[in-house]
Amino acid sequence: MKLYYAPGACSLAAHIILNEINVDFDLVRVDLKTHQTEKGLDYYQINPKGYVPALEINPGLILTEIVAILPFLAQHDPKQDLIPPSGFGRAKVLEWLGYLNSELHDAYAVFFQGELDDAAKQKGYAEIDRLLTYIDSAIAKNEHEYLVDDNFGPADAYFFVLTNWSKLIGHDLTPYPHVLALRKKVRQRQSVEIALRDEGLIK
Repeated sequence: MKLYYAPGACSLAAHIILNEINVDFDLVRVDLKTHQTEKGLDYYQINPKGYVPALEINPGLILTEIVAILPFLAQHDPKQDLIPPSGFGRAKVLEWLGYLNSELHDAYAVFFQGELDDAAKQKGYAEIDRLLTYIDSAIAKNEHEYLVDDNFGPADAYFFVLTNWSKLIGHDLTPYPHVLALRKKVRQRQSVEIALRDEGLIK
């Protein structure tokens, strides 16, 4: 497999899950400003949508959209128990992925679309806080170790990557103790450490 990524982007979640499963893969860095790969190829020829991630499963067989890529990777090695094979548990994973993608991802994305004035920043922070208030409460009520069950999975990886963006935009996560606790637990995984290192986000 081959993952087209940009450091710290949502593709980092796919990178983390790739580290969890028993598969060989290559990383190809993409410059999202020039839309060229690290070898100077036109990324639009790989993914006409122009954004990351894109997962090349086999030569010419490309999967895009993080909410499609994460479950696909998570089911690759059933022994890892990254995603329930069917039923309500799997539906809950998809529910979380849908919410994180359509709500929290979009709320953070506002800050990466150009310079914001103070009023726009405060409005953006307020929307992120609204969503994190719900997520923090949901985690508090959850009896499991992770978002869906007692096993780490794709929703947890995506949650970690998105909330990581708070550092980039000067947003304070301290009002959300349950968010911070889950982030700490995810951060301790070797798959996360390796992905952060390989993308140059830590030394």
